[in-house]
Amino acid sequence: MRRGKKCWRVIMVASLVAMAGCAGRSTDFSDAGLVDDGKAPVTISFWSAVMGSNPPRGIQDDPVAKQIERELGIRIDMETRPTDEKLAAILSTDDLKDIMVVNKKYIGQMKDLVLDMEPLLEKYGPDIRKNVPAEVLGTFKSIYGDGELKFLGVNIKGEAAQPEPLWNGVYLRWDYYEQLGYPEIKDSDDYLAVVAAMKALHPTNEDGKPYYGFTTWFDWGQGYNTMNFGVANQGGTYLYGGPANVVQTDVDTYETLNMYLDEDSGFWHDVRFWNRAYQMGLLDPESFTQKYDQAARKYNTGQVLASINGGMFEGSNKYLQSKQVLDKGWFGPLPMPSRQYHTFNYKFGNSNVIAIAKDAKHPERAMALINWLYSVHGAMTVANGVEGVDWVMENGAYRYTQAYENNMKDPDAALKYGYRKFLNNLGLDMNARIPGTGDPIQIALNRAVQIDELAKPENTIAKRAVSYYGVELPADILPQGVQYTNSPVYELIGFMPTIEPDEIKGMSEKINTYLNQAVPKLILARDDASFAEGKRKMMNELIGLGEKQVYDFWNEAHQAAIAKLRALEK
Repeated sequence: MRRGKKCWRVIMVASLVAMAGCAGRSTDFSDAGLVDDGKAPVTISFWSAVMGSNPPRGIQDDPVAKQIERELGIRIDMETRPTDEKLAAILSTDDLKDIMVVNKKYIGQMKDLVLDMEPLLEKYGPDIRKNVPAEVLGTFKSIYGDGELKFLGVNIKGEAAQPEPLWNGVYLRWDYYEQLGYPEIKDSDDYLAVVAAMKALHPTNEDGKPYYGFTTWFDWGQGYNTMNFGVANQGGTYLYGGPANVVQTDVDTYETLNMYLDEDSGFWHDVRFWNRAYQMGLLDPESFTQKYDQAARKYNTGQVLASINGGMFEGSNKYLQSKQVLDKGWFGPLPMPSRQYHTFNYKFGNSNVIAIAKDAKHPERAMALINWLYSVHGAMTVANGVEGVDWVMENGAYRYTQAYENNMKDPDAALKYGYRKFLNNLGLDMNARIPGTGDPIQIALNRAVQIDELAKPENTIAKRAVSYYGVELPADILPQGVQYTNSPVYELIGFMPTIEPDEIKGMSEKINTYLNQAVPKLILARDDASFAEGKRKMMNELIGLGEKQVYDFWNEAHQAAIAKLRALEK
């Protein structure tokens, strides 16, 4: 499960992303895939992947959507707040949107409701053929479409532009950390102790509002929060296994752990982490009742001291910057020994796929829009805004404009200007390198851009942090003796089953329902003895729900996927 990481990946360096000046359009995108055939504009209905910025439903009118309309003659009517319940409703009536971006677990239900895209590729999908390797297209045909190209993976990343750990880890209020004398954080207990010390020194923020040590939300399911920190930082990172994600895989060896029955799994690390935060008075009491929007508002008004996901702190820093406070703020990730320091590629995309409904009113135009999402031009537009307005190529290098820099200071930049708003629906991952080049699709990830950005006043905190660690950029901050290594573990996604046998599926659904109810209760255990008792009870009840059978099914599928991937590599 990688929902959280692909829902709103905006890290600290993503705020280090604007360079002054502006110039005219100078880039020749030969792969823009534009459709300029004189056809009248059409409206394409679009079922979106989960969107972190939660834009309004309906016709999208941000500048990026308007650019799509200018280039393709397509207005996007988007369901921006998808849920499993809503999806079940439209699947029950076969009333799909023209374009559907869904989790792979729905492929079985949708296979007969979507069309074969391959006949449309020659005329309307040149960038798909150009940027998606033939073996990847072949895999999607053979595994997911019974020989037809009914589904395509999204967020395909042939070569990562940045190591993965920058999306989660130890993020906190840096000036308070300086005040404490930079205590070493060797594990999650140290992390909690540091946040507790901060809260003792600073019970309220600049507006006099009480600080929360951490806040979170559970409307994305308990798994988002209880498989995000420990799993990533304790060596798992790759999760799979139906609705319940029962298997944790080592990113180097592919060895597996039973997520819920193994005492050392990242799941139990995270549940214990949140329980200790609760016992120490560091966890926002509304964490189990609030939704993402409510949690984000707390970050965006500077009310939270720390987070396991740095994407939340862009708004926190903008809160202070709006008060002209530039020498205080949040930073991360701080180095903590872990097994997460890898670069991951996503040759087969993430856990979502994109498809065109059989009854789409304009299948050719839908294909053209999908092709745009797989083009370098489309991906760069989604990631950076409109070329010539938000960014330019000048002297052989991409750079942001002053307009982009000004716009990015707005906490609602995604909604107002479309920056990265549609990233979870992209064919090419914005954190990949442009195929055949060393340039990142997201200009913010260009190393030279990041170095220049550190000199700007709004990045004073980041500059102080890298200076303390004696490195050039935040990405260079690593635990002593650790180096980034590459892991192909996510390529296994392309060979995993998308559905479970009915008996296993029934068990998985019961397990997931149980966890959504039981995990919050366990996090609220009043002391260590109560937690240990609750943990034993949970494990026994999970066994009774068939967890071992579900694990065995998915672990066997995992071994088969490894064999298929290695055969392809030969």
